[in-house]
Amino acid sequence: MTKLDSTHSLPGGFLSFSLVSQEIITVLFAFYSYQQGAMGLATFYLALAALLLVGMGINSIFNFPQAARALLALVLVASFFYLLANSTDSSALLWCLTIIPVLVGNFGYRYSVLILGTVLALSLWLFYGGASNFWLMPTYSDLTVVRFLSSFVVLSLFAVAMDNAHSRSLNRYKDLARRVDQITHQDQLTLLPNRHDMERRLEKKYQQYRLINQPFSILLADVDNFKFINDRYGHDTGDNVLHAIGEILSDPLRGEDVVARWGGNEFMVLLPIANSEAAVNIAERLRSGAGKLVMEAQGDRLRISLSIGVASIDKCTDIDDLISTAENGLYQAKHMGRDMVVVG
Repeated sequence: MTKLDSTHSLPGGFLSFSLVSQEIITVLFAFYSYQQGAMGLATFYLALAALLLVGMGINSIFNFPQAARALLALVLVASFFYLLANSTDSSALLWCLTIIPVLVGNFGYRYSVLILGTVLALSLWLFYGGASNFWLMPTYSDLTVVRFLSSFVVLSLFAVAMDNAHSRSLNRYKDLARRVDQITHQDQLTLLPNRHDMERRLEKKYQQYRLINQPFSILLADVDNFKFINDRYGHDTGDNVLHAIGEILSDPLRGEDVVARWGGNEFMVLLPIANSEAAVNIAERLRSGAGKLVMEAQGDRLRISLSIGVASIDKCTDIDDLISTAENGLYQAKHMGRDMVVVG
């Protein structure tokens, strides 16, 4: 399963929304503080607003979300402790709680647990530890402190749990989508690309050919006497033959070449940079390799061979004509005695 809670997979839209919304809130707080004559607090909020602007620039211009998230976390934690340690109104503690969903939404449940845990530990130290030795803390009633810390813990747990559930659901969806894509584009017996996938590759290659005029070729291979093998020795033996042929066709090819199960006992090979002559040489090599395949069933040694039709795009008008030409070559190979390569 996909690794959970990677910051690289977190939605960038929520980060942008967080930066913009926090920028607006911080500027409004700075303006309100200025109106109230609290110049120090107004300056503090303007400094945070400047950091948020830098974060927005880093995220939108340089596409560096990790640094933007770090600046956002710095602003949130700084404003949290500034309100906690300097506010004269206990209602300001409510604003401190707003950092929880923003942190969890931007950092995922694992990293946010570390951040929120650290914030909680420092808050406990401020309220009950030796903070008074360093600066004068506002006077909060014991009930207010307990309610605030309890709310912080409960909201953090719910936010983390919800993000964890969301991450798992998202990863299950991604795994399911990957599996569906695999089924859609892969033959389940040979584990090769299927006809649908090969048709997509052919169309893409044809579009490239029209742009750069780089010829390509295809091979259409059919397992000779496959119906006899299937009827005589059973479908399991037939499946083993198809799987073995798929491996033989795949092994000697170049990295850019593609083998697909075209249907039934037919395989198609896409040779992206091969002309007709090169394609024939490759087809002969594949045919020879199939002939060396050693398989037994019910005490009999099976004779495996391939008939192969070859077609090149520079001698055809389009993809349909290319496939039809390869089919004609395969048809001729079958009627000329099988186990041979014929250019359509």
